[in-house]
Amino acid sequence: MHRHPLFTLAVGLIVGLTLGYVLAERQPIPPARAAARQGGAQGAELPAGHPPVGSEAAQNPENQKLMQQAAELQTLLAQSPGDTGLMVALGNLYFDAGRWQEARLWYEQSLEKDGGDANVLTDLAVVYRNLQQPERALELLNKAIAVAPDHWQAWYNEVIVYHFDLHRHDEAQKALARLRSIAKNNPQVPDLSSLEAEVGNS
Repeated sequence: MHRHPLFTLAVGLIVGLTLGYVLAERQPIPPARAAARQGGAQGAELPAGHPPVGSEAAQNPENQKLMQQAAELQTLLAQSPGDTGLMVALGNLYFDAGRWQEARLWYEQSLEKDGGDANVLTDLAVVYRNLQQPERALELLNKAIAVAPDHWQAWYNEVIVYHFDLHRHDEAQKALARLRSIAKNNPQVPDLSSLEAEVGNS
């Protein structure tokens, strides 16, 4: 049977929209960030260990901005060696750009000076999760919780790592129960309904 082209187009659009909605609904819950995000001042050099940047990347406005901010933070760090706040700021800068290896470098350097920062431990855990190393991420989250037992972002990310990455669903539910308990006294904890629905279906 011959169908009108407009009918075929309409059906295609409906199917496409429906499929897109289903796929969007199945996207994993995003991780919770911990450390505060910071910018920096102007400078001229890239951070030590920064990978070479090609001409096309250098012409990208977003990449130019990233390079400029990294350079100015590096300049400040050269003036105040060992300043863990500046190291964390560099880690945050690369974290927000999705450049996980560079973020890992700076977070780990800051932890060599101050290994007891639960925020940095949690954000470094998210970095390792994005580097496809969930077991290492879990180790860091456990360290963050040992430092700050009510650190909600660490518990939130434990639920995600246990459930989505390691498929240890019983442990995900235990971590979620602890997160619920923290949420009762901490208004900063976001709505947990999506996470609860996801973990509850396992």
